[in-house]
Amino acid sequence: MPPQTRRIATSARGARRKEQIVSAALELFASGGYRGTGITEVADQVGITEPAVLYHFGTKVGLLRAVVEQHAGVSRSFAADVAELGGLAGLREIPGFTRRSIEEPALIKLFAVLLAENFESDAPAHEFFVDHYRALRVSVAALIEAGQERGEIRSDVDPTLKAIEILGALDGIANQWLLDPDGVDFAACIDSYVTALERDLTR
Repeated sequence: MPPQTRRIATSARGARRKEQIVSAALELFASGGYRGTGITEVADQVGITEPAVLYHFGTKVGLLRAVVEQHAGVSRSFAADVAELGGLAGLREIPGFTRRSIEEPALIKLFAVLLAENFESDAPAHEFFVDHYRALRVSVAALIEAGQERGEIRSDVDPTLKAIEILGALDGIANQWLLDPDGVDFAACIDSYVTALERDLTR
């Protein structure tokens, strides 16, 4: 096998292994939290050694960042897309995104568990979550501003304050669904909230 082909094959194997490790860590962090899960448990789940995990991610914190980025990156990408649409068109995309999210409940649970573990300023992923929510607030505020410029959304709405409210409502519904999935219809709640939100923004 030529050297270049070997390098490509090795790189592909490494990428697959990293995906396996992140997937295992996601499951374990979601069930036991970051603090309650050791690198050894992740390694055992994948069938490799602890040094092999650290080879790919450096530290447990490095693994944590890779895991949360998998979920947060999707959310930020969606927020950026709806901000580009802007206004009511962007708001109306939220229920569809929620339905897709329900298909991966482990990711939603993981995010809630890790967020709860990282409120303190010295927590390993504290700054990550601060930056994540700042980025989301900027995107949602931009969506509202675009709607105001088009005359779709009331001019007296404060985009930043409304963005905070929207994100808080979505997180609150998600948390109640995680606690009581049989008693909370996630998709129906989001549909109802977005419908009420549109009325509030346009009346």
